[in-house]
Amino acid sequence: MNYSYLCITKLESMEQEEQIILQKVRSYRGILSAGTHLYISAFRRFFKASWLTALIYALINAALGTLTAIKVPELIVVILQQLQRYNGVFIESLQSYLVILVACIVLILAAVIAAALSQATIFALLKEHSETGNVPVPDSWWKPSTRMMGRTLKGVLLTLLICIPMVILAIATSYILSLWYVQLIFLAITAPFALPLWYVLLKYIMEPSAGYWATVRKGYGRGMGHWGSLFLILFLTTLFILLAGMIVMLPAHILFLANYRAQMGVLIGDPLGMPAYMLPMTFITFVLCSFLYFYICLPMLFNGYYAYGTIEAKELEHEQQKLNIQ
Repeated sequence: MNYSYLCITKLESMEQEEQIILQKVRSYRGILSAGTHLYISAFRRFFKASWLTALIYALINAALGTLTAIKVPELIVVILQQLQRYNGVFIESLQSYLVILVACIVLILAAVIAAALSQATIFALLKEHSETGNVPVPDSWWKPSTRMMGRTLKGVLLTLLICIPMVILAIATSYILSLWYVQLIFLAITAPFALPLWYVLLKYIMEPSAGYWATVRKGYGRGMGHWGSLFLILFLTTLFILLAGMIVMLPAHILFLANYRAQMGVLIGDPLGMPAYMLPMTFITFVLCSFLYFYICLPMLFNGYYAYGTIEAKELEHEQQKLNIQ
């Protein structure tokens, strides 16, 4: 009986070790399963490493959500009035609203940076996991890896620098042609070429010896060769994040719409009719929902982590096959 129990325990342990190995050829189901298993089994360690930066991200996102709910309706009305009055040409000064626009842009950029730095704390643990097979226990509740933060932030910003011009060009083209569906067609054509950058970004973060542009030259074609599996993993993970995120962010969205409609009503002469505690309650709700939403989005990192490992394992097998043939 004891011998059988030991055999079963050893087999289960071997299966678990096999499941967490990074560079192993997996199907898309295996990637999703391994990513989910790692996230759930070591969640406390990932939370301990990332909670502070995640809280900073939540505070910034809450400030952005509250500001847009309170101030943006007035800005939208003014812009629409000028578009209607001057046939799309801005003649009247918008200097009084410049502060709002700048504040929104700064907060969006700050939210992107905070999210990247928060993800860097996760990547630091994943980097050690890729080398040892174990997720280390953080020594304290706040011990950031400055090198990994800098590398993750650089990778995210440079990847956005590549992708954003595609979006801007699509919007500009549709505006010039006065056809709203042109941007959808343009994005549908260009989006497939942006997908391999997901693999490039992960490869750049996980392999600190190479520069970003060198990684793009080396990894973009490799990522394009595994486009189908990357798309399937990204699609399923995004679908989960959207469904779970809708539930988590529902209280914040309800308060956002309530504030938005109240402010729009004030612009047409209706009384505000909102209690004094509505603004702080909106902010606090956004903080809590954004904090939870950050951890809802983390499966994208873990599934991408194992997708990267699978691609590397397949490429290694391919190289070994070439050597064997020679």
